[in-house]
Amino acid sequence: MAASSSFPSILHWNYDIFLSFKGEDVRKNFLAHLYSALNQVGFRVYKDDNELGRGCDISTELLEAIEQSRIALIVFSENYADSRWCLDELVKILDCRKRLGQIVLPIFFRVDPSDVRKQKGSFGEAFVCHQKVPAEKVESWKTALTNAASLAGFDLQTVNGDESDLIKRIIEEVWEKLHPAQHSNIDKLFGIASREEDFISLLRLDSKDVRFIGIYGMPGIGKTTIAKFIWNRIFPLFDGNSLLEDVHLASKQGDGLVDLQKRLLQHILRVHDLHVSNIYDGINKIKRRLQYKRVLVILDNVDHLDQLAALAREHDWFGAGSRIIVTSRDENLLNAHRVDAKFLVPPLSYFSASQLFCWHAFRQHDPPDDFVELSRGIVRYAEGHPLALKVLGSFLSDKTPPEWMSAFEELKSTPHGEIYDRLKIGFDSLNDHQKAIFLDIAFFFVGTDENDAISILDGCGFHTKILLRVLIQKCLLTISLDKKLIMHDLLQKIAREIVRRENVEKPGKRSRLSSPKDIRMVLKYHEGTDKVIGLMGNFPRLREKSFSTEALARMNKLRILQLKNAAFTGGCQHFTKELRWLCWERFPWVSIPPSLNLKKLVVLKLRYSKLKHIWEQTEVLKNLKVLDLSHSHNLIRTSDISGLCNIEKLIFIDCINLIEVHQSIGNLSKLVSLDLKNCKNLIHLPTEICELRFLQDLNLSHCSKLTELPEDLGNLESLKELNIGFTAIKNLPILIGHRKNLTEVLWSNEGYLFGSLGIHSLSPLWNLASLTSLNLSFCNLSHNSFPGHLNGLPYLEKLLARGNNFHTLPLCLLHLSKLKELDLSDCDLSGTTSSIACLSTTLKRLDLSQNNFRCLPVDLSIIPPQNQVNISDCKKLQTIEAELHTNLNAWNCTLLEKVAYKGLLNLPENIIQPERIFGCSLFAFSGCEKLVKIQGNFKLKPLTRGELSKLERLFGLECLLNKQSRLHNAATGTWMKAPIQGLSQCGTGVIAFFFLKESIKIENITTGYCRTYFPTFVGYPEKDAIMWVSYWRAPRLVNGGTRLMVEVRTDTQPFNVKEIGVRLLYEEIIMQLSGEHLMIPRHQLTDATRVKTSSFLRIIEALHQESPPVDMNLGSTDSLGLEGMNFLKIWLLTQVFQFQNIFIQQF
Repeated sequence: MAASSSFPSILHWNYDIFLSFKGEDVRKNFLAHLYSALNQVGFRVYKDDNELGRGCDISTELLEAIEQSRIALIVFSENYADSRWCLDELVKILDCRKRLGQIVLPIFFRVDPSDVRKQKGSFGEAFVCHQKVPAEKVESWKTALTNAASLAGFDLQTVNGDESDLIKRIIEEVWEKLHPAQHSNIDKLFGIASREEDFISLLRLDSKDVRFIGIYGMPGIGKTTIAKFIWNRIFPLFDGNSLLEDVHLASKQGDGLVDLQKRLLQHILRVHDLHVSNIYDGINKIKRRLQYKRVLVILDNVDHLDQLAALAREHDWFGAGSRIIVTSRDENLLNAHRVDAKFLVPPLSYFSASQLFCWHAFRQHDPPDDFVELSRGIVRYAEGHPLALKVLGSFLSDKTPPEWMSAFEELKSTPHGEIYDRLKIGFDSLNDHQKAIFLDIAFFFVGTDENDAISILDGCGFHTKILLRVLIQKCLLTISLDKKLIMHDLLQKIAREIVRRENVEKPGKRSRLSSPKDIRMVLKYHEGTDKVIGLMGNFPRLREKSFSTEALARMNKLRILQLKNAAFTGGCQHFTKELRWLCWERFPWVSIPPSLNLKKLVVLKLRYSKLKHIWEQTEVLKNLKVLDLSHSHNLIRTSDISGLCNIEKLIFIDCINLIEVHQSIGNLSKLVSLDLKNCKNLIHLPTEICELRFLQDLNLSHCSKLTELPEDLGNLESLKELNIGFTAIKNLPILIGHRKNLTEVLWSNEGYLFGSLGIHSLSPLWNLASLTSLNLSFCNLSHNSFPGHLNGLPYLEKLLARGNNFHTLPLCLLHLSKLKELDLSDCDLSGTTSSIACLSTTLKRLDLSQNNFRCLPVDLSIIPPQNQVNISDCKKLQTIEAELHTNLNAWNCTLLEKVAYKGLLNLPENIIQPERIFGCSLFAFSGCEKLVKIQGNFKLKPLTRGELSKLERLFGLECLLNKQSRLHNAATGTWMKAPIQGLSQCGTGVIAFFFLKESIKIENITTGYCRTYFPTFVGYPEKDAIMWVSYWRAPRLVNGGTRLMVEVRTDTQPFNVKEIGVRLLYEEIIMQLSGEHLMIPRHQLTDATRVKTSSFLRIIEALHQESPPVDMNLGSTDSLGLEGMNFLKIWLLTQVFQFQNIFIQQF
């Protein structure tokens, strides 16, 4: 993305301030006092003291230090321009200001700013000495002096030569730049990194355009947290900034929007006596005062366009490069304001959610032993919702496990008060119709097909499509990829609590009922009233006594009724005629009684019913759109259904005794979908089915006695999907080939084949110009079954041809230019046919499993590494030599011995964390028992006697010489006996598939920056130990004068931390060690290592679930972090109690 070139520098400032100065002028007086004052305040300051070592060219280290500093203070003194070094620094600083947004503040120390700007006085004289310097470079110096001196800064003359006063003002300005007045402390963050990266790409920080960015999501999901976090990261890049919190609330207090306008201007202009008389005056002042400033503005929790109109209506109100970030619950508001980009805040991952909850519950990242399962249940309950996780963690923090269990059971039915109040805000913002449809969906329609829900709710008098769009834009509802309605579980609980509060004591007087307990009481005691508009009863099977239908009589406004395993006695005359949706599993009657008034019904679902036929006589149900009688095993005939004049879906899945579809089906002119899947006794279809002009989906799969289709089926001009898999059909009607709308044909026949399909059988398929998906699995096809070309299928994306007899690849497949998924598994393919290498470069999934290849038959370079290639169960495959591919599955290739990847030979030997390059977590070689080598991955080799003796001394282990260990190769799933093994992390990637929760946390206590790393395992030793050593790059963690904490956590039985060793290393040592696994003895350390800490190694003895942390204080004289990269070399020794073993684990 566009921002990628600049933003990493923003995220990794190593210094707050870079000082540029001429040493002989100021080092021992003014600069010494300034440097001391900056340090006392707590700023990280880079000051170059290597005056004597300066040559003609500025050092690489100094250039990097400039780039890694937020602010550059340039002290212009009398002889500043005499130094080429200083002038080169200045050019670099101004380059960083332009590219990275670095803040530059000039300080004029006993010099006139105009002399600097115009190169007069001592600055003009200095350039006489630079005559031998190339003219181009001299010009760049002069330009830099002119530009720097034109910036707002500090002049000693303005404070009457009072240096202490000048330093005080500099400190105040720097503090304001780095810590603005409205700076907000953000709570401990979890899972922010993945969100941050996605959001930063939308900002396009290197663009000069003014950009409005919207952040939206459901209440409590973390919109404000992300906005504040980003603001803290990037505000130094701007001339001014303002964060206006909770605009919704603030706009209703005091002078409302006028106060907000005043605060916006005060923050950016840094004035306190600014007057704004009214909204229009505020708008004019914002436009006039800010149109030439590059500003960062965050408007938090905006809920009305008037707020945006008053504070940030147009792009041209702000200067080039400005960024306006708006957070809101309402996506529609962002759309109406025409923001340039939107960011939907996702829920936290389970791992981040668990960390956040545990931090608020236990003040640590993982739960104690007694709370592990309880914590998991609550984390799952919150479904990644940060507010809920924080509130529940704090609420339960001082409670015992029994109290947790009790509280959690109550939470399942009644949400916590604070969560309820916060999430109900979204509900309160809706109008009456929106509230009603929100409650209906929360109670009855979550997981329902979108179109079905629209049909039912339209029948209830709603304008459903518009209302659904509102709920989606307010982040109260989402639509899944398969068109199902999805709502966060917490929102569903809020909806149920809202309805419960309609009448806490009497459920029969609430609008909606879904609790089996409440429904049981209402039906048993006939407590229903006309307040009830929806009832969903799911009763345990065979446990309920019968209810009387009279219990429904008083619920005369009931429009939604769902019953599962409910038995009723009495007549159907008590059912209200207002029903729009009747879903009754195990419907008890053999036909629908005429007394059941269904005139207004939109959806009728009677799955697992006892129906033998639908009704005794023809029923006219003009409003019915969906009829679902699936799994009605007694149904024999469909009866006359001509009265269903507006029906759109007929579903008879698994009606295994259905033998006849009534010819009246031809009268259903609006039928879109007919599903007869697994109607095993259906022998033929009525020819009248060919009259269904709007039929789009026809599913006849597993109708095993169906041998042919009506010849005129090709007249179905709207047909899009035809599924005749697992039937006895051997030929398609010729006219099918003329259906231009047909996009998917499924003709898989495993286990149901009555002879082979030949080229004549398939010929109607080859002219389906719109076809995107074709399934011909197990059709006993040969490569001769295909024509010479497939030019008639230009848009085919998915071809499944598993279980056929091709032997060689049909050449016509090579010309499918849009193909994304190809399955040729179990097709008896063999040899190294070069034609496979010519497959479409658009492929995202290629399945060649269960074939007879001896070597890889396809060039992996044509398939992007994130896409899937499956060659599992190729029992004759012996070698894989191919381009590196990270998503290659080769399970159970029992003869596979070698895997070699091209392009790995030139990789450097000292790669840090190479598994990130190889992506080895996606490799799969399980069951490849003969696999002995995977190039670029782990290679175990026995430790030498010298190394073993050092291990003994290091960890106090018993004699390791002449011992054997039993190793489990996680890549192949096999075990082996071998000597004690050593594994160097450098230059290798480790394949490992144990899902363990161990982690190592390395925290710089001084700066607050921390990183958490996770282990990988190759296997369990039977008796002895494997020595694994890793080097972790840690440039931001390790600095002179800081305190470093290394802590190991484990939550996987039977592993406990036994010992841990940590050592700081300079990059030069890494190069020296290459294959060295053990420490350099202390007496071998020299000044060249630049490691001056007293804590070379700490070994912690701890047979506990968590080891005490290694606390390392680095003296202020340490030069760690000043030159090159620094590394942590870490050992972790764990004891495997289950096997009574010692195991050394890699990090």
